[in-house]
Amino acid sequence: MDDKNVNEQGIDFIVDRVLAKMGKSTLIVLTAANGYHYEIAAQLSTWEGMHWQVFAHSKANLTKELAAVDHLGTQVHWDGSNPSVWLSQYEQILFPYLDFATLGEVSNGMYLSSAAVLFQYALMKGMPTFVLDYQCDLTSELNQLLGLSDNPAMCERSKTQLEQLVKYGAVTGSLIDIKAAMQGTKVPSKATPECSQRSVSVAEKLSGYITLSEVKSKGVSAYTQQDKLTDLAAEYVKEQQLLL
Repeated sequence: MDDKNVNEQGIDFIVDRVLAKMGKSTLIVLTAANGYHYEIAAQLSTWEGMHWQVFAHSKANLTKELAAVDHLGTQVHWDGSNPSVWLSQYEQILFPYLDFATLGEVSNGMYLSSAAVLFQYALMKGMPTFVLDYQCDLTSELNQLLGLSDNPAMCERSKTQLEQLVKYGAVTGSLIDIKAAMQGTKVPSKATPECSQRSVSVAEKLSGYITLSEVKSKGVSAYTQQDKLTDLAAEYVKEQQLLL
C-alpha cells in the first residue's frame, strides 16, 4: 500500500470521526438482554446523525451487551450523583435492551438501579427517551422463542407497563419505530402481536424462521412479508422495500 492510499484512508477516518461527533449526542444505557445483542447493535451502527456514548451500570453483568456496542461509541461513567446535571450533556437517551427489571422499576416509580434512575430523570427533564421493546415485551418474537409468552396475564402486565412508560413520555417500539422517531421519518404500519395461547417448545418455535442474516445473504427480493421471518428480518425487509 503506497503513502497516498495510507493518507487517504487516514483522512477518511478523521472525516468519519468528525461527522459522527457532529451528530445528536445520544446516550445508550445498557441493561441485561436475552438476545439480539449484536443484531440490534449492527442496525444502530447504520443510523445516521447520531453521536453515540455508552453507559453500563455494571461491567461484570453486562459483558455481552458491552461487547456488542463497543464499536458504536465511547463508554462513559457516572458516579451516581446529580443525575439531572450529568444528563444535561446529552440530547436524547436510548435503551436498546430494556429488561423486565428496569421496566418494572420505571413503571412503578422505583429507583433501585442506575438505569431506572437515569430513565426517570431523563423523563423529568423532558429529554427524548427511546426504548426498544424486544426484551421487555412478552409478545415479542424473541420472548416467544424463549418460551416466556405462554401466560396471558403476564403478557398483559408487560403491555400495561410499556403503556405506562408511554404515558410518562417515552417512545417504545421496534427498531423501525425508534429509528423513525429519532430521525423524524414515517413509520410503516404493522400488526400487533398476540400472546401465545398454547405451550410450544423453543425448538418448535425456532423451526422454519428466516433470520436477518439469511435475508441479507439471499437479498430482500427473495422474500415477502408473508414469509416466516424473525422480527429483525421482517423489519429489514420492510425498511429496504421503502427505499426501493
